[in-house]
Amino acid sequence: MLSDPITDIPLQSLDTRLFENTQINTSDNSPALCVSILRTDKTDPLISGNKWYKLKYSLQDAQQQGYTTLLSFGGPYSNHLHALAGAGKKHHFKTIGIIRGEEHYPFNPTLADLKTLGMQLYYINRKDYRRKHEPEFIRHLLERLQTEHFLSKQESVYVIPEGGTNTLAIKGAAEITELIPNNTDYVCVACGTGGTIAGIIHGLNKKHSHTKVVGFPALKGAQFLEQEINKLLKLPPLSVQTVQTQNNWELVYNYHFGGFGKMTPELARFIIEFEQKHSIPLDPIYTGKMMYGIVELINNNYFPPHSRILIIHSGGLQGRRGMDAKIKELSGYQGENMPR
Repeated sequence: MLSDPITDIPLQSLDTRLFENTQINTSDNSPALCVSILRTDKTDPLISGNKWYKLKYSLQDAQQQGYTTLLSFGGPYSNHLHALAGAGKKHHFKTIGIIRGEEHYPFNPTLADLKTLGMQLYYINRKDYRRKHEPEFIRHLLERLQTEHFLSKQESVYVIPEGGTNTLAIKGAAEITELIPNNTDYVCVACGTGGTIAGIIHGLNKKHSHTKVVGFPALKGAQFLEQEINKLLKLPPLSVQTVQTQNNWELVYNYHFGGFGKMTPELARFIIEFEQKHSIPLDPIYTGKMMYGIVELINNNYFPPHSRILIIHSGGLQGRRGMDAKIKELSGYQGENMPR
């Protein structure tokens, strides 16, 4: 049986006075908003954030069925592949990462970790990568891996989708809601493939919660995610329990900053200034963009006075290591002129 690295996950309050431009006013002296952040980034050094929740039941399923090899997909900074490689090493699985794009050296910190953790890396071009969900493509891919001696013909391979998103991932992500206080009005979460937000919607529905979920897609043109999340929520055995919550969530599309993996000077400055004020690290792919959006929504009075807002910190900090120099360069902050 798999061991669970999750112990005591901190729920950290944020001082809303540090959101300098907040326009919310209340008629009494009580706080305008109560904002807290669930630090799932602290769950485990390798399998951090939402990744353990999304992977745990797939790993358990693979183990119970006797698979010894796990295969999945991701980009060169993939948090998912990083977590999968760590879980594979910890739980004695062979792992293969199908990497989007061409191989190049030197490795960035993420790819270097994958190799150190024992993951075999196999690169495919972007055109082929877009076919990663097609069963026929996966069949041909496994044949190529056998031909090129990544796999033996006797080896059975457990394939996990990009981001880990499948029914088992939703089941795992739903367990995040056990850490959400019952009086929470809004839960905010960054979105990639839609698995985590679908799990949270599903989990809150099981709790019969009034809480509204607000998702922040990291991709440009991510309107397709709405349909994808609805499709995930209709998968058995989730569908019967989830139908009531389809109007209790929304996606906010304005905070992709040019697209997945893109970053602007404005976002870079925000990340550095937020970290200086709150002592909470952010990554520029997911949590930085989400947090920028939350602060702007607060300043624009999106949340009613006295709302209790909980933000899911989904981790992703390992991918930031190769981006620190770019964040400082874009922000204009260097050394002595860093904000205090």
